[in-house]
Amino acid sequence: MVKLASSKKGLNINYRPLQASISIEVVTSVPDRQFYSATDNSFTPDYTLTPLTLFPRCAAVDAELTSAAKSVNSALTNMKWYERIGGVQKLISSGTDYVITETGEKKGQIQVKKNSSITSPITLEFSADYVDTRTNQVLTYRDSRVIIVSDSSAPQPVLTIDSPDTVQWYPVRDVLQQTITAKLMAGNRDITDDDRVNFWWYRVLSTGALEEIVDGNGDNDWEVVSVDRNVLVIDRDFIGEEQTYVCKAAYRETGDLPTSPDTYDQSATTRIVRYIPRLECDFKGVITGCPAGTSCIYPQGYVRDSKGVISNPEEWFRFVWMGKKPGATSYTQVGEGMNPTIAFVEGMLLELEIEDKGPQALIVDDDDSNIYITDEDGVPSYQRLYEKTY
Repeated sequence: MVKLASSKKGLNINYRPLQASISIEVVTSVPDRQFYSATDNSFTPDYTLTPLTLFPRCAAVDAELTSAAKSVNSALTNMKWYERIGGVQKLISSGTDYVITETGEKKGQIQVKKNSSITSPITLEFSADYVDTRTNQVLTYRDSRVIIVSDSSAPQPVLTIDSPDTVQWYPVRDVLQQTITAKLMAGNRDITDDDRVNFWWYRVLSTGALEEIVDGNGDNDWEVVSVDRNVLVIDRDFIGEEQTYVCKAAYRETGDLPTSPDTYDQSATTRIVRYIPRLECDFKGVITGCPAGTSCIYPQGYVRDSKGVISNPEEWFRFVWMGKKPGATSYTQVGEGMNPTIAFVEGMLLELEIEDKGPQALIVDDDDSNIYITDEDGVPSYQRLYEKTY
């Protein structure tokens, strides 16, 4: 056979050019707008005490793909922040007034630790490059943010609560009840008890919606011990695995107080998470060499955490005893409880496991109608969420 002709072509991937996308985001709850009161020469918020944190989220977008944009902050080059005041631009470096994150996924994040001005507000200008290593395409990112300061005849109120953003609650050692107290400050003046202030408390539902806690007698208020104006008391054993609470407050110097908060009114949030640390379990009351004629053994289980042996562990944990007979290929359950009676088999292996019984949960009808069961006095019945009933 005679070859008459041939053709050769080199095949390569044709990468589509990427598009730059940038947005400067406010990190944490400190806003990028300040209020200045000439009455007491105060800023709210005062960035010298609670810095403003901004993050320039840089992404490389393939416009023809539906997948999420790829964040490229960690690979930025020529990254710079500038401060512009009254038309004068100055390169920013980390120091007393600013702190810039130089590496990692948060590269470019800046903490602002100086206050702006009504007449000459601070403009922060960001610039950086990103090189697409596939094509050597250089994407340039530029964005800016003006820190506006508004004059106020009276200091703007600031709401705080005495519960951190996130609370890890260890039910075995920590107290069940938590009191969350809100405080509203106008400059250096505490206006919490002022008649011109209203407070509202909410729980965050799984959908993200807010459900108001009015008097502790609502359909979902099982964990609420009491709610009184700026103080919420909860029993954390009834919050499930976690629960977030939001407090809102409104202050009106003149006029009527609103029946519900406006969007510009102050709010504060705390998230309470049920937390079980690393635990150890062991047992005693059993010797390796049992006397002849032994038919049953009576082990005694116990649990330890970093503070020592836990008293009354069956309140929180289920003790499961697993045994393996000689010749068997796997373990099977041979007992349950802290002090079980277990049938003895010569040569057997015994293992203790503990399981978290979980938080308190309402007992509902078997038909999943979500109608909870009560006693003769109308008090709801509870059991732990993962507790087995036999």
